[in-house]
Amino acid sequence: MNKQYGLQMTYMQAWRSKEYAVQVLRGNPSESYEKLPSYFYMLVLTNPMSVVSLKKTEEDLFMYAFIALYPSIKGWQYFKPVVVVDGTFLKLTYRGTLLIASTQDPAGNILPLAYAIVDSENNASWEWFFARFKDAFGEREGMCIVSDRHEGIENAAATLYPQVPHCVCIWHLRNNVKKLQKKNHLLLKDIFFAMAKAYTVERFDYHMAEVEKIDKRVKDYLMNVGYERWSRAYSTVNRTLTMTSNIAESINAALKAARELLVLPLLDYISQLIGRWNVTNLKNAVESFTDLGKKYDTMLMDNLELSHQMNV
Repeated sequence: MNKQYGLQMTYMQAWRSKEYAVQVLRGNPSESYEKLPSYFYMLVLTNPMSVVSLKKTEEDLFMYAFIALYPSIKGWQYFKPVVVVDGTFLKLTYRGTLLIASTQDPAGNILPLAYAIVDSENNASWEWFFARFKDAFGEREGMCIVSDRHEGIENAAATLYPQVPHCVCIWHLRNNVKKLQKKNHLLLKDIFFAMAKAYTVERFDYHMAEVEKIDKRVKDYLMNVGYERWSRAYSTVNRTLTMTSNIAESINAALKAARELLVLPLLDYISQLIGRWNVTNLKNAVESFTDLGKKYDTMLMDNLELSHQMNV
């Protein structure tokens, strides 16, 4: 402002000017929350059989908002029964946290199943989210939940889905191991991932013996977490290739700029994003002439080529 217009401004004057400009462009933050009931009504009107929920306090103030679009609900039976859940902070005027449950289709494409805006990641908000999720999607055979080791997720999953295995993201678990063993964490890294991805108990036990030689505390820690929660060899459910919560991180990256929007434009942005992804995935599926999706067909062909050099 000084260079272009010769105006001397204090920091607070500049900040207030910026806030005013943002409000002119995007609207009033509190008014955005007031429009949520109307938005939910129109959302269900244009997407029949979608599941939406709005929770308020006794003082009639906003508390939680949940959306599961009908295309996601209808398609759930064709997706992998692996649900990845995660939360990310918002940069709204009143802050808050965005909770998302997502999965992958048989071609490996990411699809958000349900999303919600809550105050923060805590026991109450996660339990409310899982209750709404169960109302919309129910429970499937072979289903499992994948997340980091957030206490709120673990408690809510145990309460609402007591029969569904709750698996741990191996990347987050590895970071916990890194904090436990800082000296040899690089040496443990390759051993840990090889152990987590091992298909046989014998191979798993071989790598665990290597871990025990380096630091028995790490073995005890992993045993307390539960081998069945993070390893392929001991898993009680087929997690397919979903060993991490990376698909949740991918969605967070796609929403990086949108997390600064007001609550109404943010929710609308997510619904439009899901629509665009569905259209793109449908187009790719229609134009595909292989039994598998492009991603997995490429993996199969690469492995087939490598196998020609192997002895039976």
